[in-house]
Amino acid sequence: MKYDYLIVGQGLAGSIMAYQLIKRGKSIAIIDEGNPSSSSKVAAGLINPLTGPRMLHTWRAEQLFPYLKEFYREVEKKVNAKFFTDKTIYRPFRTIKEMNDWDGRDVLPKYQNSIKQICDAGTHANHINDEFGGVEVNGFVLDTSVFLEAMRNYFMEKCAFFTQRFDELALKVSDTSVIYNKLQADNIIICSGYQIGNSALFGWLPMAPVKGEMLVIKMEKQFETIYNRSCFIIPLGKGLYKAGSTYNRYDLTDTPTTEGKNEICQKLDALLNMKYEVVGHRAGVRPGTAPRRPLMGFHPEHPQVSVFNGLGTKGISLAPFFSNQFANCLIDGNNLDEEVDIKKYYSLYFNQHSQKN
Repeated sequence: MKYDYLIVGQGLAGSIMAYQLIKRGKSIAIIDEGNPSSSSKVAAGLINPLTGPRMLHTWRAEQLFPYLKEFYREVEKKVNAKFFTDKTIYRPFRTIKEMNDWDGRDVLPKYQNSIKQICDAGTHANHINDEFGGVEVNGFVLDTSVFLEAMRNYFMEKCAFFTQRFDELALKVSDTSVIYNKLQADNIIICSGYQIGNSALFGWLPMAPVKGEMLVIKMEKQFETIYNRSCFIIPLGKGLYKAGSTYNRYDLTDTPTTEGKNEICQKLDALLNMKYEVVGHRAGVRPGTAPRRPLMGFHPEHPQVSVFNGLGTKGISLAPFFSNQFANCLIDGNNLDEEVDIKKYYSLYFNQHSQKN
């Protein structure tokens, strides 16, 4: 059988891209090796419209957030699973200056959908050090493990699914199609995460992968608010919480480290005012990019070969909106956003290949 699209990778990017194309009536085959330590499976799942030390709106928040809310709720109904939850995120102020800087910001129109309220000092003192008060933000959490498992089950029914490692050397690209072993498709989309850096097809893209480690901690006190200052603490239920994360650009393995654990614990000790026990520790490598933007588009010499990758630390927020844009580009020929279109990096590809020749 010949498919419309062959998708490599069933992480966050591959799953959402496949869903968008199936929704548009396209036939899909997916290849995924089932790595339990993929960044998508290890991801915290936190969706925060306000980020960074100054708590500014994340890039394209006005487009991303309305779309992602509708998208994840639509998918929940489609696959009959629950993985997307509204959550309050509390960001404590570090200093009096931070507190003063935020005075009155919650009534500004551009912040009204994001900010729940500004809290006085001590509002959350039962759980954390809260001497200056802070901001309660309207956020969300995606349970990535439940999401990916539900999507996998959905794909098993809706398309061809192959659990195996993708070998790029076995891929044959012609003028009209691609052939991988016995699979034939009109197009192939590479959604393989940070490993795309080793690809002969797309290894020239400006990837900047970063390792992240995360702990699971247990506490006697239970709360539902997400706390986020230097590190995040996300409730899982039954006294368990995710806590993290680290950012390491030099160790690109998925092996948890003592250094990573100690770094997170130091941040937890500064934030929490209660004892905790570490009961789990995981690590994964995020597919970050040098420009801190997703990378998508077509190979410079093979238009039937494309990439949807580089979603990085904010992939849960970015993937729904930009997968929709890319699906419209693939099917209807719509233009891609210049900030994410890999066309601007074609010179890297041609420079690399001219040097080899």
